[in-house]
Amino acid sequence: MLYLLALPLLIILGVLVFLLLQPGEVNVRRSLHIRCSPENAFDRVRDLYGWRDWSPWLLHEPDAQLSFSDAPSEARGWYAWNGERIGAGRITHVALHPPARIEQRIDFKRPLKSTGAVSWEFVPTEQDGAAATEVYWTMRGRMPFLLRFLAPMMSQLIGKDFQLGLVRLRPLLDPAAPKLDIRFPGTTELPAQTALTLGLNGGAKDMAQAMEEGFARIRAVLAERGLQPTGPAFTAYYMAAPKAGRFRCDLAVPVPAGTEAGELAVKELAGGPCQATEISGSYDFLDLAWHATMAHLRMTKRQWDRSRPALEVYVSGPESVAGDDALTTHIYVPVKTGS
Repeated sequence: MLYLLALPLLIILGVLVFLLLQPGEVNVRRSLHIRCSPENAFDRVRDLYGWRDWSPWLLHEPDAQLSFSDAPSEARGWYAWNGERIGAGRITHVALHPPARIEQRIDFKRPLKSTGAVSWEFVPTEQDGAAATEVYWTMRGRMPFLLRFLAPMMSQLIGKDFQLGLVRLRPLLDPAAPKLDIRFPGTTELPAQTALTLGLNGGAKDMAQAMEEGFARIRAVLAERGLQPTGPAFTAYYMAAPKAGRFRCDLAVPVPAGTEAGELAVKELAGGPCQATEISGSYDFLDLAWHATMAHLRMTKRQWDRSRPALEVYVSGPESVAGDDALTTHIYVPVKTGS
């Protein structure tokens, strides 16, 4: 009887000890080389009005409510956001040290209350004889006590957000830099389709070459059989573990229903509701686009329907457009009906 009474206390004690042993600290530091002067980079970041043009969070909710202090580009200036998806919070300039450093405070009010110290460093460098700057974006903070165990995951997710923000900031400072545009048009009903497919199961390091060779093989088979694709090529992902560097997917090209299988497989892919993401930019940015896509799925509280593969559709490929900036890719993540 005493054991039964003590058991809940032992469980609570075990949870408290577990939480006490967790570091609880969120430490993020990312950087990007940008062809511009430190002065230009400093002025662009200090302009809090301009954050809406490159923020990795506001792209999820462009119509979120924004408010600004009287002088948001000066010390103690701030901007605040309030949205249904991105929550609420405020960024404040604590100190400005032109053109080398900006110190900020970030206060999250919703969905979690926490505070972090943010800093920007602008280190002059050179690229091909032209002025350039290494831009560093850093944040340090702590998770609430009961959520300390989430600190490593939050550091990783925020780190990806910082990478995305820096990539979107760069072309505003260097017009010749590659651009990345991400849009979330909402949920769409994807039709069922028949596709000629080639399966891949392997590591992320070899993925790019395997995809290039695989799609070339599919195109060759199409040409040999005199088949015309009924839509753009795509990759159907059944399993993706980026941290482990493993993928299981089908390279696919839509073909007419009733197409007979030959040396490659013919598969019927079910349709249904999907969260859509539209990407303009280099394939080198698809990792960041997938990160933003999964973040949007969490923000909109939709449930991933894992009975169907997620699709990466190459709407406009390098064979049809001039330059990586014009590449168009759509990502479709299956969602459960009613979610």
